Amino acid sequence: MGEVREFKAGWSIVRLSEEFEMDRRTVARRIRDARIPPAGVRNGYDVYQLARVAPAILGFTRGEVALVDPRDLPPTERRAYFQSENERLEAEKTMARLVPAAELEADYADLVGTMVQFLNALPQVLRRDCELAPAQLDRVQQACDEARVALLSRLDEREVLTAGETGDELEDH
Repeated sequence: MGEVREFKAGWSIVRLSEEFEMDRRTVARRIRDARIPPAGVRNGYDVYQLARVAPAILGFTRGEVALVDPRDLPPTERRAYFQSENERLEAEKTMARLVPAAELEADYADLVGTMVQFLNALPQVLRRDCELAPAQLDRVQQACDEARVALLSRLDEREVLTAGETGDELEDH
């Protein structure tokens, strides 16, 4: 198993070089070139916030996007990129980390249908089994109506966000 260390805020150059498996001089140079100030000092050595130094250590300059736009690649590299993406998607589907959008939508529809059915039946069940007073039943009915309206508005938001997608696309879950 891995080594367990006590957490201390800030990462030293040595610890960063171990984590990124790079020479400490390379790590120090990249941080210096990116002009990232230390987050503090520990035992006389500068320490840095990982989130601020990681892009510089990995070679991304300020404002540079870490993602590759496949349209900018030469044809052979573009083909390799899309083949690897297709293989990654297939692997994620196999590992059940990715499901078809239609399957996910059907599951959500079942879930929402069950919830709405419960909200519709709750006031009647409470009236029959718990013999609630009319004022109490009115409050329960109001709370159920509010929950249904909130659920509908969330579904409407979701529809607006996914407008234009086809049912064959995949979504993370």
